[in-house]
Amino acid sequence: MFIGIWSIFKKEVKSYFNSSIAYIFLILFLLIPNILFFYILGGIFKENSATMRTFFSMLPYVFIIFIPGLTMGAWAKEKNTGTIELLFTLPVSQMEVLLGKFIAALTLVIIALASTLAIPALTDIFLGSFDWGQIRTQYFGAVLMAGSYIAITFFLSSLTMELINSFLLSSSLLVILTIIGYLSQAIKFPAFLDWLKVLFAQISLSTHFTNFSKGVIDSRDVFYYIGIIVIFFYMNLQTLENKKWG
Repeated sequence: MFIGIWSIFKKEVKSYFNSSIAYIFLILFLLIPNILFFYILGGIFKENSATMRTFFSMLPYVFIIFIPGLTMGAWAKEKNTGTIELLFTLPVSQMEVLLGKFIAALTLVIIALASTLAIPALTDIFLGSFDWGQIRTQYFGAVLMAGSYIAITFFLSSLTMELINSFLLSSSLLVILTIIGYLSQAIKFPAFLDWLKVLFAQISLSTHFTNFSKGVIDSRDVFYYIGIIVIFFYMNLQTLENKKWG
């Protein structure tokens, strides 16, 4: 099993870096969040303390665009190049193919996140001491959240098999799942609809990242993101199975 996953992983990473996708993703991810953090949102200087809570609070919104842009071709490019039929006939299971693709995409996101470590490192040297325990928790939460975003976009890519449709569907669903938690706080619900407010908060991708952004690990948030990944993996596999026999 691991050999199959490793083979797909290498193929996907090579595909990313043989095209311009990986380089564009990494450069934009390095520039845009840092520009927003330092010049628009004020970042460390506005908060007047050595913390990256502002940076991580905007990360769910950054992922809405970046991750669909990275993964929209997860299955569509296989269809367009005619290699999807070959994948179905290789001596690897669909789970191995999916895991290999998922780990490759998540690795690229981790590399992008690692590029932002320059912020706390330089700040720690020149402005003040960071709480590195909090930083580790924030990055851990960011990786879990990224994994759930990738799982969702992979599933939607398998539904449409078209690049633009995959991007639009993924971005739209991620917008809904991201902002629904904030809507539950912004909208005043009648007393008899309080359960709806709780529901919105519980299914929101961003709400479950709030504790991580504060440097707090709550097992409920960890299980939520893992659950999202497992659910969308299952639906992705079912879709691929239907297309295989179809």
